[in-house]
Amino acid sequence: MIKKEYKKNASCIIHMSSNWTEKAIEPFFNLLEKEVYDDDKINMDKVYCSESSLIKGQRGVFALESIKKGEIIEWGIATIIPGLNVCESDIFFTWNTKDRHIGATASGCALFYNTLGDKSNARCVPYHNENRFEIYALEDIHRGDEITFRYDSMNYREGMKEVLNIVGELKDGDKL
Repeated sequence: MIKKEYKKNASCIIHMSSNWTEKAIEPFFNLLEKEVYDDDKINMDKVYCSESSLIKGQRGVFALESIKKGEIIEWGIATIIPGLNVCESDIFFTWNTKDRHIGATASGCALFYNTLGDKSNARCVPYHNENRFEIYALEDIHRGDEITFRYDSMNYREGMKEVLNIVGELKDGDKL
C-alpha cells in the first residue's frame, strides 16, 4: 500500500455538478487536489470492508488508520446503471438531481458504508456530471471505527423505508 499525503491548495477539484455537491461540501473539508485525482481515480487506502459492527450479517467500512475531521477518506468513480429505478433500491446511489430515478454503482468500498442518518461520521460528496465521488470525515475517526455516511436521498426513496424507520428522517434531506 502506497502512503500518500493530500494537502489543500488552490488546484483543488471544485467543479460543482449539482446543488447536492454544494450542499455536501463542508468548509473544513481538505478537498482533493486535481493533480492527485488525475493520477489516481480510485483510492481506498484508508479503509477496508468487513462485517458491520452496526448491522448483523451485513458489511461495513472501517478505518485502517486514524482520520482527522475534514480529511478525505476515499474517492472513486461512479457508473450509471441503465434501466435501474434507484428509488426502489436501498443499495445504489441516486445519480441525477433532475431525474432522481437514475442510479449508479460506485467503486471501492462506497456501496458498503452504512448510515446513522444525521449522526453519521462522514459525508459523501457526489460529482454527478463527472461520475465521481469523494468521502470526507465529519469528525475525528479512530483506527478500527466503522465509518458511516448520510444517505441524502433516503427521505423519498421507497427502497429506503426500512432504513428511514431505523435512523429517522434527515433534518435537511431531499424530498421529491
